[in-house]
Amino acid sequence: MGAVIFASIIGGIVGALIGKNRKIGAGWGFALGFFLGFIGWIFALCSKKNETEFMEITKNEQL
Repeated sequence: MGAVIFASIIGGIVGALIGKNRKIGAGWGFALGFFLGFIGWIFALCSKKNETEFMEITKNEQL
């Protein structure tokens, strides 16, 4: 029983690491990885990545 819980926690951590830079987020990635294991990882991998927005700032420009 302890090994199953340990494996589920490890699966959740992997899911959180996969989901942290994606739209699904680390929380949902952990939950899906914890409860669904490998299938949860696939859901996290299918989620779109967060897009980084860049803003050009000149030296004389004030925000």
